[in-house]
Amino acid sequence: MDKLVYFYDGRLKFDHVGVVNAGEDMPENATTVAPEGYEPFSYNESSDSWIGGSKEEWENSHPSKQVPNETEQLKLMVGNLVTENAKKDQSIKQLQTMTGSLVAKIAELNKGGN
Repeated sequence: MDKLVYFYDGRLKFDHVGVVNAGEDMPENATTVAPEGYEPFSYNESSDSWIGGSKEEWENSHPSKQVPNETEQLKLMVGNLVTENAKKDQSIKQLQTMTGSLVAKIAELNKGGN
């Protein structure tokens, strides 16, 4: 079964949400533990948990915004997943086009070599 995973960068800061397909190994820079609290999120490898800022810290750094509720956080995560999925779809289409071209060239070369 596919797993929703949360990626962090080299500084252990939250990077993005992604999916690990069934049978794939978990990337070293990811966890299935969802971030809690307010951004910025930092990952604690030893406790397999996220550390989020306080509500006050978030409000001070975003004075013109309201604190995002859980629904807003989920919408943001879904938006990130949709964007990432679209990029992957584009890459797959490019690879399919390249593969088709290579197959056609191989067939053409095989005809000339007979």
